[in-house]
Amino acid sequence: MTDRWQPSRAGIINVWRYYDEIFTFHQGRLLLRGPNGTGKSKALELLLPYLFDANLRPHRLSTFGSADRTMHWNLMGEGNQGSTRVGYVWLEFQHGDEWFTCGARLQATTNTSNVIATYFTTSLRVGDLALVNEAGRPLTKTDLVAAIGEHGVVHASPADYRHTVRTTLFPGVTEQRYDSLITALLQLRTPKLSERLDPSVLSSLLSRALPPLDQSDLTEIAEGFERLDRQREELRRLDEEIITAERLAEIQRTYAQRVLGAAAHALSSSSERLEDLTRAARMSERRYQRQVTLADEAFEQLAALGREASAVDAEIAGISDLPAYQEGKQLDLLRQQHSAAVQRAAEAAAHAAKLRARAVADEEHAAQAKSDAAARADDVRHSALEAREAAERAGMSSVFEEIDATTVDTKTGARASRQLLSDAVDARSAEISAIMRAVAVHERAIDARDAARQRLDETHEELELATDAEAAAQQAFEQAFAKFGADFETWAHGCSELRVSEHGEVSEAAALAREEFSAIEARLHETRTALNGQLAQYNSIREKLANQVDVPPPAPYTRDAAYRSSAVGAPLWRLVNFRPGTPPDVCAAVEAALEASGLLDAWLTPGNSFGLSDQDRFAEPLLAAPAPGTTLLEVLVTDDDRAHRFLEGIAFGETATGHTAAIGADGTWRLANVHGSWTKPFPTYIGADSRRRARAGRIAELTGLIEQLATDLAGVDAALSQIAVRRATLAGELARQPSTDPVEIAEEQRTKAQLRCAARKDAVASATRQVSEAETAVAETLRMVNGEVSVNPHAVAAFRTAGHRWLDDRHDAFAAEAAAAEAMNRSSVSNALADEAEEAASARQQEAADVAITLETVERSAGSEFHALDQQLITLRAKALELAEQRETLQDKQTSLARTLGTLEEKRKVDTSRATEAAAVRDAAEARYRHLTSGHLPADAGDVPEGPVDARLIRDAETRLGLAVHQAQQQLAGRIDLSLEPDDDVAVLSATLDGARMGAHALLVALQTERDRMRTHITDAERDLFDQTLTGDTRRHIAQRIQGAAELVDTMNQRLERVQTASGIRVQLVWQVDPQLPPGTREARDLLLRSDLDAEERAVLHQFFRERVEEARAHDTATGWEQQLAQVLDYTTWHQFVVKVDRGDGWVPVTKRVHGALSGGEKAIVLHLPLFAAAAAHYQATPTAPRLILLDEVFVGVDATNRGQLLELLVAFDLDLVLTSDHEWCDYRELTGIAIHQLTTGTDGDDAVTTVRFTWDGHSLKADD
Repeated sequence: MTDRWQPSRAGIINVWRYYDEIFTFHQGRLLLRGPNGTGKSKALELLLPYLFDANLRPHRLSTFGSADRTMHWNLMGEGNQGSTRVGYVWLEFQHGDEWFTCGARLQATTNTSNVIATYFTTSLRVGDLALVNEAGRPLTKTDLVAAIGEHGVVHASPADYRHTVRTTLFPGVTEQRYDSLITALLQLRTPKLSERLDPSVLSSLLSRALPPLDQSDLTEIAEGFERLDRQREELRRLDEEIITAERLAEIQRTYAQRVLGAAAHALSSSSERLEDLTRAARMSERRYQRQVTLADEAFEQLAALGREASAVDAEIAGISDLPAYQEGKQLDLLRQQHSAAVQRAAEAAAHAAKLRARAVADEEHAAQAKSDAAARADDVRHSALEAREAAERAGMSSVFEEIDATTVDTKTGARASRQLLSDAVDARSAEISAIMRAVAVHERAIDARDAARQRLDETHEELELATDAEAAAQQAFEQAFAKFGADFETWAHGCSELRVSEHGEVSEAAALAREEFSAIEARLHETRTALNGQLAQYNSIREKLANQVDVPPPAPYTRDAAYRSSAVGAPLWRLVNFRPGTPPDVCAAVEAALEASGLLDAWLTPGNSFGLSDQDRFAEPLLAAPAPGTTLLEVLVTDDDRAHRFLEGIAFGETATGHTAAIGADGTWRLANVHGSWTKPFPTYIGADSRRRARAGRIAELTGLIEQLATDLAGVDAALSQIAVRRATLAGELARQPSTDPVEIAEEQRTKAQLRCAARKDAVASATRQVSEAETAVAETLRMVNGEVSVNPHAVAAFRTAGHRWLDDRHDAFAAEAAAAEAMNRSSVSNALADEAEEAASARQQEAADVAITLETVERSAGSEFHALDQQLITLRAKALELAEQRETLQDKQTSLARTLGTLEEKRKVDTSRATEAAAVRDAAEARYRHLTSGHLPADAGDVPEGPVDARLIRDAETRLGLAVHQAQQQLAGRIDLSLEPDDDVAVLSATLDGARMGAHALLVALQTERDRMRTHITDAERDLFDQTLTGDTRRHIAQRIQGAAELVDTMNQRLERVQTASGIRVQLVWQVDPQLPPGTREARDLLLRSDLDAEERAVLHQFFRERVEEARAHDTATGWEQQLAQVLDYTTWHQFVVKVDRGDGWVPVTKRVHGALSGGEKAIVLHLPLFAAAAAHYQATPTAPRLILLDEVFVGVDATNRGQLLELLVAFDLDLVLTSDHEWCDYRELTGIAIHQLTTGTDGDDAVTTVRFTWDGHSLKADD
């Protein structure tokens, strides 16, 4: 006997073709042996791991994992004729003197495909617990509850049942580990398991066998990460606010720059204008004052000159009146006449000299013009000769002669000559150009024909190459398609979820499978919701019962519910008890009769009950006379006197007697002329023990219902998990399906080759057409060339040039001749005028000489006194003349000064007014600029560009700002208030953040500062969390788990070393870091095992976990942090199991190729050994748990020696076995003992499966009696 739970028996009642069969284990081991069709695999499906799993999903039941045979079919199929069928399956375990039986009641009808499963657990053994009634029919659920009583529970749900089984048989095992165990058992139960090796699945099964990470350590860290998530969400919202603020600040910056730029420009321009106008006003003032001074000085000067002129005039008058002067007065007149004659003679001489100079110049000009005309005539003769020769070379002599005949003395004739030359030359040039173009077209046609012929040769060569490539591509495609077909057929045969025969069916089959999964999941979720509702209801009732000491009989609705809570007295069932020794069936019948008659719950008061509430039932002894013969005191006892007298008044017998009040031992009763009968299996109210058992039974019944519901929930959860497994299987199958890439690539290459070949064919046809078209073009262009060009086109161009030069020279010669004639005429006229002027000048000189002679004669006759006065008078008159000129000049100056002074005065007033206005404008601009720069605009604007700003740009920026503020208000609402208020002709943007008013730039800076601070906080907090993870209990726990797992693997390998096949094959497990994971995984794992980490090593761990966390968040953002951290810190996912095999030439990993090269027996050994080790590892954490291994079609293909070694390993692992085989007896010395049930079926039409039991004790095989 072992110190743990061990399977002892199992049974199947009325399921499939098992009608009442019990399988008895030996040393916890059982072999179901029989030919195919006898139901050995069916028994395994019905018992294990179903009775651990409580999951009716067909693929969980079927050893093949298929959905062909449901539990409904197991009950109603195989020719079952009834409309309803009920059966039982059960398992019994023993642990020392303790027993534990778990089972399921299964009910199905033809009306539905569902199966009602009622799960139970009990400490009773089947036998002591009858699962069929006396008629051999399976118990109803009510009878089952009654049969189990206080010795177990009929569970309310599969989840409760699973929980009870798990906590009883596998204490300390979590639901996740429990599910992993069941998955491992299902995998092991697969028939011919060795033929379905998948290294990844094997590694997963082995990994799940390792001890898991404790979830409790992760809760606090998960809460920290959840806080960080909330802060990151706030940071994300803050980033969105910053983007909005940046956009708003940018638009505000443009607007502020334009507003401040305009204001600054207005200030600077007004200041400059003020400075200019002020300077102009000062200059006007200075000019005005200087002009006033000049006017005053001119006035004084003019007055002085007037006084001086008056004195000179008086002196002249005085001299003129003297008698001495009067005598020589004629001399003065002659002197004046002489002066005038001299002046006239001088003017005539000057005029004659001027005319003579002009005549000389005209004569020289005429001579030059005559010389020029002669030169131009020579040029005309020369250019005419060149033009004639050019015309002859161009074949256009007639044109020259025609032009030469035209006149040049008129503009019309000159234009006609030029037009005639241009038209003739243009016509000739066009004729030559047309012929030259035809020749060029013909030459190009010849070139095109030659190129087309060459291209045709090239396309023929390309077509040959393309044809060869097409043939090769076609062959490659056929090979790729054949290989894909073979690979697809192999893959399709290996699929379990997909049933397809053609590649085109895969997508539809996968979609149907997913639809099936989705439909199943929907139904399961609905079922789960309903089960949770029932579970809550039953828990509430059970909790209420648990808090009650005694459970009274149900109260009739006629009773005042509140009366008994305060009434004096007690009900009859509380005051009496059964007399010791009374048979249990009599006790039950008496209580049933009392309850049916209403006497059981009748209320007894200490005194009489007359006058009390009429809403209750009272037992009043005063109304009863003692019954004759035997009374209820025969079976009931009481310490209460009134109850004693009451019982004395009720007769008792084997059946109710004829007394007024009587109770029978068979459950009959009589009250006056009312009588009846009722029975119950056991008393529930009379006696404390009965009440306790009844309450416990009801609680047990409710507990059973609750556990059944829990089992059902667990089944639903398991079914959901299985759907997830099936989804993963489907995904794996889809991922492993042969790629169509080679076929598609080959087909694409073939298509490309075909297209290239077709293109080459088209190119050949096109080239052929082009050659034909080129030949035609050559012929046509040849006809367009009517003959050779007789004249060089350059000769025509030369004639054009020479002709125009000739015409230009002819025009110039004509113009020069006319100019020479005109110059000769002008020279003749000039000489005549000069001669006349010279004669006039000579006459004037003679006149002056005559006056001079007269003056000289008179002067000789005048006296000396007159000469003195005359000389004085000449001086005074010169001075008077000078003073008059000075006065005239001063008067003109005074007039000019007066006009200028008026102008300057007006300008002075205007400039002063303008300066005053400019000062006001400047002051306003300065005040406005100070006002604008006193707010947020300078910070919002930043650097303000210089120069003028167009008002339209400001209005445009203001419009854009208004739109931006409107959008930002919607995006920043709730935290930041934005306002755009008018300030004169400017809109002022303000933002209010946390009560502080600021501009757009300050808002952006505040938000960015807050973001940076939050980022720093998040980074620090995240580092603190990682530090907590890397330095706290979590790190130590992970390290312990890794070290424990490594030790567990070492233990597995120590056991595996004992097994070596006859051919020398050994198996070993290697637990290593998964090479598919990032390179830093191994380093991080090694660092986790150390406690003395430096800063650099800690940084490596930080980086590793941060990357894993980010990957987990990226792959699944729906789960909580606790689940994600469990995933990130799950050390089993960092590792993989590699099964290695040694065939005598060293250890090599078991791949599909290596596995496929092994014999059938070797395959089974190589696969079963690590699975046995995994199962043993599952059980190692729970020493008291049963250690079951399920093997269908055990060790197929393995020779006897190796089977013995495998069984020896199972014994070494202390594993309990449930095996099936059609030939194996397991009679190996390595096996210390096992029970063999040989399954047989009837030969006379009876389809029932029965068994014959044998026992192998390690030495001999014995049949049971």
